[in-house]
Amino acid sequence: MWRGGHMGQFGAFVFCAVLLAACSSEPGATNGGETSGETVGDSGSVTSQPGATSAPEADCDIPEGQAFQEGDSVEVAELGTVNGATISGALYPRPDYEGNPWSQWGQGIALEDGRFYSAIGDHLGVDGNSYIYEYDPGTNELSMVGDILSHVDHEPGTWGYGKVHSQMVPGPCGEVYFSTYWGTSSGLEFEGNYTGDLIFRLDPFGRTMDRLTVPIEFHGQASLGAAPTTGLIYGEAVDPIERDAGGAPGPFFAYDVSGEETVFVSDIRSEVGYRSVLVDEDGVAYWSIGGGELQTYDPATGESTPHDSAMPGDWLRAVTEPGPDGTVYGVTREPDVFFAMSPDGEITGLSDALGYTASMAVAPDGAAFFYMPGAHGNSSEWGSPLMRVDTSTGEETVVAELNELVMSEFGYRAGGTYNIAVSSDGQRIFMGLNVGLDDESFGEVILLVIDLP
Repeated sequence: MWRGGHMGQFGAFVFCAVLLAACSSEPGATNGGETSGETVGDSGSVTSQPGATSAPEADCDIPEGQAFQEGDSVEVAELGTVNGATISGALYPRPDYEGNPWSQWGQGIALEDGRFYSAIGDHLGVDGNSYIYEYDPGTNELSMVGDILSHVDHEPGTWGYGKVHSQMVPGPCGEVYFSTYWGTSSGLEFEGNYTGDLIFRLDPFGRTMDRLTVPIEFHGQASLGAAPTTGLIYGEAVDPIERDAGGAPGPFFAYDVSGEETVFVSDIRSEVGYRSVLVDEDGVAYWSIGGGELQTYDPATGESTPHDSAMPGDWLRAVTEPGPDGTVYGVTREPDVFFAMSPDGEITGLSDALGYTASMAVAPDGAAFFYMPGAHGNSSEWGSPLMRVDTSTGEETVVAELNELVMSEFGYRAGGTYNIAVSSDGQRIFMGLNVGLDDESFGEVILLVIDLP
């Protein structure tokens, strides 16, 4: 029984023909085998950061695939005004079965036409499943458009895909990529058809979705980044056995979306972080290796080298897309500190975050970025505020405290967010908010659409 609607099977195959030659000519690209440390193989003019996408160019060939299977839809209704900001929202319409708990762990993506895509999952291990949603400002509805298990030959009683933990990232032809993650790793077994977590490709214009591959076998993907001009997406793979034993969970990898193959696997296995990949305006990727240090991968050379500028905290938790001047903003853990990375790679500390921050988004003019503290359940300690940080001074201001409104309208306490995006004119914020009853922080997920004064 569905909580609000039905869901069927769907899928798609999407690629950009114009980039086939360019992507396949990445240095050393061959068969995609895993090696160590070497290359182997108009409803509104809304654009969000991070990862805004636009309709494909005429020379992008997007073959026909299986269409979205439309699920239940709900109206995103106006809830009220806080500090002059107009807040609209809706509970994600989910299937009617018990989750472990229902939650949202990954960052969504907004398109130039105003649509916003995101995911929630049941957080289960055995038979776990995650669901993809579209917010359409033309209809002002939030709709389920697909689920993961409909795309795999899943054997009941084996491990599933209870989270989409990674960021949704843009491809070179307007497509969107994301990856699955186990809901819980407790007792996880790689058996049946579950040999690791999957990369998916979503075509929001052809309205199709396609399962691609397991980029690193027997691993999950906790984070993704993208360099659309190179046709590469980047990720951090996690070995659940090593992670749960306190070891080094897994490597960084690069995946060629046109060739549909893993073309680089780092020989450095990170022991901390594996939650965010910073990508600069040249498509160079940076990931945490502990102690405030970053390792880099340059797609122009196919080489990985240490970065010579340290972060103000132990490991990287969240980043923005590059601003208009090429500056990328990020936040660390241990401690929670914001920083700026200039186009030349120099890192400068900005200010302390109020609390644990798992998602941030830069305004289109680069003057500010937005975040909410207390991602993992305690945002209400600060009133669940949407915060604005001035990028030139590091000064933080409260845009709107959201917990009281959410409690009043939905009866849930705001737990926190892993999912923030901002519009191209800087006037609209999308936020996915984990919420729970009484003292709980999880159990349901709310989409908030915040129109700034």
